[in-house]
Amino acid sequence: MYQTIAMTSEVRERLPEVHVLAVKLKLKPLNEAPSSILFEEDWHRLHQQWKNSTKSDVANQEKLMAYQQFYRDQLGLNVKKTPPSVQNLIQRYLIKDTLERLPVIHPIVDAVNVAAVSHLIPLGVFDAQCVEGEVQLALSHGGEEFQPLGSSTLESLPPHMLILTDEMKVLSQFCYRDCEAQKITENTQEVWLLGCQVSGISAQTVEAALEEAQFQLKRIYSISNS
Repeated sequence: MYQTIAMTSEVRERLPEVHVLAVKLKLKPLNEAPSSILFEEDWHRLHQQWKNSTKSDVANQEKLMAYQQFYRDQLGLNVKKTPPSVQNLIQRYLIKDTLERLPVIHPIVDAVNVAAVSHLIPLGVFDAQCVEGEVQLALSHGGEEFQPLGSSTLESLPPHMLILTDEMKVLSQFCYRDCEAQKITENTQEVWLLGCQVSGISAQTVEAALEEAQFQLKRIYSISNS
């Protein structure tokens, strides 16, 4: 059973058709050192599906177009420069004639990415033990500190930006830019797994992608609801 992440009244009014479905999971490795190698076959399978496609072929997928509209109309993003994460993965790695490099990051992230690409639904995962208190979607007031994933410096956010927060900090510029604070590491034992429902995408479609992510995680972890 999935819970729906809370929203401030401002966000509910602005985004009535957006819902973030989430589940909190405890993970216990089945082997001493979980490895991304297990997902190599999946990436080669997905490459066979997408190779020789054009960027336009990918961008014109119905599901991805729904997220592009959300990015463009609700987040104010240029979708050519900042496409939905799944679209970016496919266009960056999978449409080439040969799979030159696997998009591997960490076994947990890789499992979720395989599910996301398989279903064309952007999914998020982050370390639940780094979250303080309740999680919610809010609009930035301006001036909140944010350390983007992979960056060593803090940024100050402008006002009216859609953000995912806990009770102490900003967790993401929602749906496209995560924070360094709760990234998946070798010490991660508990995660939040999230999927975003937008206009044109049913809750059942998002749930199917989340189920697939859990199936992929079970290949390397014993998982239980937290």
